[in-house]
Amino acid sequence: MIWRESFSEKPEWKAVVKKTYQLKEHFVAVNGKEISLFEGKGIISNAPFITDGGTLEDFGNHIRTMPKRKSIILLKLRRRIEINPEIKYALDEENFSFYLDLRKGKETVWKEDIKSKTRNQVRKAEKSNFETKIGGAELLDDFFKVISEAWRDLGTPTHSKNFYRNILKELDGNGTFNSRLIVLYLNGEPASGACVIFNDEVIHHPYAATLRKYNKLSLNNGLYWRIIEFAADSKISFFDFGRSRKSQGTFDFKKSWGAKEIPLYYYYFNVKKLQNMEDSAVAKTLISVWKKLPLALTNFVGPFVIRKVLK
Repeated sequence: MIWRESFSEKPEWKAVVKKTYQLKEHFVAVNGKEISLFEGKGIISNAPFITDGGTLEDFGNHIRTMPKRKSIILLKLRRRIEINPEIKYALDEENFSFYLDLRKGKETVWKEDIKSKTRNQVRKAEKSNFETKIGGAELLDDFFKVISEAWRDLGTPTHSKNFYRNILKELDGNGTFNSRLIVLYLNGEPASGACVIFNDEVIHHPYAATLRKYNKLSLNNGLYWRIIEFAADSKISFFDFGRSRKSQGTFDFKKSWGAKEIPLYYYYFNVKKLQNMEDSAVAKTLISVWKKLPLALTNFVGPFVIRKVLK
């Protein structure tokens, strides 16, 4: 593996989840060792609201026992494991994360890894003369203004402002991981932003967005380059671009930055067959409806939807 630790395995992240959503925590015995899982509606997950659940190295390469429950148990892993054939499960191998090696420095990454088209889009964004601010809770209102509107326009519910506030509070550098907000401004108005979580090894940007009206300025590319600059200047070794499926346009976008694929293995226990609801007709209809809802309504309802889905 590129890096061993995942912030999803840390008590700080669990505190964020419990404080924001009051999810029920289960301590489940797997191979005679306890694992912490959080329960939503009909599903229990080791990595709620994020895409990478780490490696669970302590369990070895096999899962010999898994508690039988009515709820689905979802383990999101960065490695393949062997499962006792008597255990009922289904495996989703369609998800990938991506990483960019920053150890050679941002100048080398710019020249050797990032494709020329993407470099041109970064230059285009910089011609708009956006301003960059990096900080904490003082940027929260501006960050939330961007991500709530941008995700609504994508048909995706966003977390509450309190969720992001708890990230900044709990992942504050006193533990293993730290967090910051990076916000880009045009004419004094917030236009693009990311919530980044990082340690000395890796930086993640699990929550990021750019307002739709600025897409023509390639501002999203400007945001990604600012994240890379921040990470490289902070001597962070890798940038984790997050999850995409091969059928998604973001898959090719991340590869255009020179990012390399990391397979993700999603093990669903207590089911025999996967049902991909994300690409279903019902999901597409709900996305279309969500895009048309007033922002105040989606900001209010979104956290309730996210809590129920828990993926």
